[in-house]
Amino acid sequence: MNSAALRSLIRRVGASGARPFSAKTAAADASATTRPRGAPSADTLQKGSVQPTVLRPYVAPELETEDLFGLHSLVNVDEMFEARLHYGHKIGTLHENMKWALYGERLGVCIFDLEITRKHLIRALDFVAHVVSRGGIILFISTHRDTMLDVEKMAEEVGQYAHVRFWQEGTLTNMKQLLGASVRMPDTMVFLSSLTSMSERHPAIIEAAKMTIPTVGIVDSNSDPSYLTYLVPSNDDSPQAVAYLLRLFKEASSL
Repeated sequence: MNSAALRSLIRRVGASGARPFSAKTAAADASATTRPRGAPSADTLQKGSVQPTVLRPYVAPELETEDLFGLHSLVNVDEMFEARLHYGHKIGTLHENMKWALYGERLGVCIFDLEITRKHLIRALDFVAHVVSRGGIILFISTHRDTMLDVEKMAEEVGQYAHVRFWQEGTLTNMKQLLGASVRMPDTMVFLSSLTSMSERHPAIIEAAKMTIPTVGIVDSNSDPSYLTYLVPSNDDSPQAVAYLLRLFKEASSL
């Protein structure tokens, strides 16, 4: 195209009021135009409990951004390897629903694919950071005697809460009767292990699901990831692995 033709094209564009724009700009403009203002009505919330897609227009723009806080820079595969996050349990104890997260097995022990673990860990950390940035309450839960004090200490340092003792049935679902008053429930629950000391699913996971409280869970190869909102396939037994995960959750809770 020669210079005369180019100048003619520019004049036509300017006269029509048009402006160059990208597909992303157009999508953002359309989203801003169609996004409703204010909170959804009670009727919309009721419909959203059955059809969640009706609540999509009310989602804040920043929630559409993956890894808004740049937490991917904190999660390094080499450090994960050194912290032994790749070690699972013996192959004979492998849960059917955890096969997707394995790289293979060595000497009869399940080995997690750390690339998969990293992806899910970043997603879980980003969610925790979003909750904290909005003033949410996080409850960290563990039943391991070797690490329960570390969990309590970390939760206290970031101004959050921890539960590392026996879980009384109905703590969430029957809270008013147990405590005698209405109490604000946690906005998110983080399970440093999804199993109890008896190798059974932690009862708080089911209670949280019933109360629609989102959960983050570290899931070992012998665990069932069902009912968890954000699961992280990883070793949840060794002190090195738990210390590494606590450090990351501390970073995400301190942003």
